Amino acid sequence: MMPILQRITERARKYGVRPEEKGLYDHHPELTERIPLLRVYSDQADTGGVSSMTDFYLSNVWVHKAITAIANNLAGLDVRVVRGQGQDAEPLDNHPVTQLLSNPNPETGPADLWREWVIDMMLSGEHGLEAAENGRGSAILELWPREPQHFSVIPGELGRRYRRVSGYKGGERVGPAYTLTAEQLIHFKFYNPANPWRGLAPIYAVRTGIVIDQLAQAWTRLFFRNQARPDFAVIAPEGITKSEKADIILELDQNVGGGEGLHRPIVLEQGVTDIKVFSFPPKDLEWIEQRKLSREEIGSIFGVPDEIMGWGRDTYENFDTADRVLWTLTIVPLAGMRDHALTRYFRRRKAINPDERIETDLANVPQLQENITEKVNQFNVLTGRGIPANVAKDSIGLNLPDLEGGDVGYQPFSMVPVLRKPGTKPPPAPPAPDDDGKGLKRKSILEYGSAAHEQIWKAKQARLTPDVNSMQRVVKKLIQEQQNRVVRRLRDSRTFGRGQYKQEGNIPPVNELFDPVEEIALWIAGLKKTVTTAVLRIGQSELDELGIELVFDVTRPEVQAGIRQVLEAVATKTNNTTWNDLIELFQEAEREGEGIPAIQERLSAYFGDRKSDFQTERIARTTMTGSSNFGSVEAWKQSEVVDGHTWISALIPGRTREDHALAHGQTVRLGQMFTVGGESMQFPGDPAASAGNIINCLCVTVPNVMEQ
Repeated sequence: MMPILQRITERARKYGVRPEEKGLYDHHPELTERIPLLRVYSDQADTGGVSSMTDFYLSNVWVHKAITAIANNLAGLDVRVVRGQGQDAEPLDNHPVTQLLSNPNPETGPADLWREWVIDMMLSGEHGLEAAENGRGSAILELWPREPQHFSVIPGELGRRYRRVSGYKGGERVGPAYTLTAEQLIHFKFYNPANPWRGLAPIYAVRTGIVIDQLAQAWTRLFFRNQARPDFAVIAPEGITKSEKADIILELDQNVGGGEGLHRPIVLEQGVTDIKVFSFPPKDLEWIEQRKLSREEIGSIFGVPDEIMGWGRDTYENFDTADRVLWTLTIVPLAGMRDHALTRYFRRRKAINPDERIETDLANVPQLQENITEKVNQFNVLTGRGIPANVAKDSIGLNLPDLEGGDVGYQPFSMVPVLRKPGTKPPPAPPAPDDDGKGLKRKSILEYGSAAHEQIWKAKQARLTPDVNSMQRVVKKLIQEQQNRVVRRLRDSRTFGRGQYKQEGNIPPVNELFDPVEEIALWIAGLKKTVTTAVLRIGQSELDELGIELVFDVTRPEVQAGIRQVLEAVATKTNNTTWNDLIELFQEAEREGEGIPAIQERLSAYFGDRKSDFQTERIARTTMTGSSNFGSVEAWKQSEVVDGHTWISALIPGRTREDHALAHGQTVRLGQMFTVGGESMQFPGDPAASAGNIINCLCVTVPNVMEQ
C-alpha cells in the first residue's frame, strides 16, 4: 500500500502543485502567527504559549516581582515628540502625537497602557497598539492595546523572504474577527529566530526553572504537611498481629494526632520495644537550594538585580546601586526599543517630521543622573586657586554651560596667606572693622551685589552642593521609612477607619501610628553620619583655604555638641510638622467616615509630597547651611588666626529676606552673636534661631584673619 504522505504528494502533482518546492507556511500563511499550546517532537515535549506564561505571572512570586518592578518604573515615564539632539533637544508638548501618547484612549491612561505593554512584552515577546483613525484615515484619533493572542499576522507577497506584512487579523478569541492594514497596528516584538513575524518572550528561556520552582513549592507543601516522610517508626521486633497494629495506630492518633495531643509524649502499652525518630537527610532539603537557583535565574533573565527582587544584601548603598543597574541595563534599553518602534511607525504615517522622533523623558529619573560629586569637588579646588570657572569646568569635563564672567579667575576673599616661620609677620590683612573697645561694630566690607560679593557667595554655595545632595537622599529614605511604619500600623490598627471619631473635636489617637519622640530619635540617628561628614569636610576646607596645616578635629566636645544641636533641631522641627499634619489628615478622614484603604490613599499623597524634590531639598539645604557655617566657625576657632567673621547675604534678587540683606557685611568676633531681624544668631542657619530666620537661608560667613 502506498504511504499516505506519498499519496498526498502524488495528488498535489496531479493538479500542478509541487509540494517539495514550497514550505508549509507558503501554502498556509495564516499558520505563521499561531502560537501552539503544545509542541511534540520526536525527542522531546515542550509546553509554551501565552496562557502558560500568564499562569507563571499569576502564580510565581518571582516572575510577578521581576515583571512588576520593570512595569511600575517604566509606566510612569512620559513619552513625547522631540526635535533635535543632545542638549539642543526640544520637547514638543503641543505636538498632536505627544497629545495622543499622553491620552491614548478614553478608557486607558498612558501609565496603564505602558504597564500592560511591559507585561505583554515580558510574557509574550510582543504587543500590539491598534490605531483608531478618522473617517478618511488621515489622522490617528486613539490607540488601543491588543494582547498578542488577540491578533494575527497576514504576510505579504514574498513575505517570508522579505518579512513583509500586508495586514493583521484582529478580534480573535474575543469577538468577531476583523482585518487591519499594516498601518493600523503598531506591532512591537522581540526578535524570534523561529518565527520572524512573531516575538519571543524572555520568560521562555527560564520556563523550565519556573516549573522546577513550582514543583519545589509543591514538595514544600507536602513536606510541611508531614506527607513527604513520616516523623518516626514504631519498632516491634517480636512482631504484632493486625489487631495489635490497629490498636497502636489508634493510640498514636489519640496521643499525637493533633489538637491537644500535639507535642505530648507517646505512651504505647503493648507490642512495642522502641520508637525511632527520623531525621531528614540533606537530599530531602535540596528543594530549598533549588528554589534559590530558580529565583536567581528568573531575576537574571528579566534583568532585575537581587536587591530589587528582595533577596540581596538590602543595605541602602547596595539598593541604590542595584536601582541604577536596573535602569541602566534593563529599563532604558526597553524604553529605547519602544521609542524606536514608535518613531518608525509615526514617520511612516507622516505624523512626525524626519527631524522629529519619539523619546521617553528620562531627565527626572534620579537613578540616571550623573554622580558629579567628584567633579564638583575638583571644580571647587581649581576655581579656589584662581583658575577661571569656564576653564576649570572644561578641563574636568563638567557638562555645564559657560558661566557669565567665568573667563576671569578670582582668589576667594577668605584666602589670606599665613606665614608659618616663627617670628615672621603675615602680609597685611584686609582692613578690619573699627573697634570701639566693646567688640567689633558692623561695617560693610563688601558692597552688596558687587562682583566680589557674587564670587564669594557662589563659591561657598557650590562647595555645599554635594552635601545637600547627599542629605536629600537620606531625607527621602527617612520619610519613606516613616511612611512604611505609619501604613503598617494603620493596617494592624483596630481603632482607625471604623467611624469612632466622626464627632467634631474628637481627636483620634494619632500617636498610636506616629510617635514623635520615636521619630525624632530615628531621624537623629539617620542623619548623624551625613551631618558629621559635612561638618568635617567644610571645617577641613576652611583650614586648607587659610593655608594652615592642621587636621580639623571633629571629635572635640564642643564640635560634637554643635552637631547634636543641628541634628535635634532638624529632627524636631521636621517631625513636629509631620505630627501636626497627620493629626489634621486623620481628623478629616475620620469625619468623612473613610475606611483603611481611603486613609492609605491620603497617606500616600501626603508622604509623596513630603518626599518631593522641593520639600526634601528645602530640609537638606536648610540643615546643611547651618552645618556648613557651624563647621566653618569651629575651624576658624581651631586655626587660632581668625578673630571674627562677616555675614555675607544670599544674592538672589526678589528672594533674599530683607533682614538678611540688611545683615550683609555685619561683622562680629568669634563667639559673639549677629543681630538679624531683631534676633541673635551665631551664624546663618543657626539651629537655635526661629524657623522664619533659617528655612531656605542661603547666607554664609567669611573669616577675618587677625594681624600678628
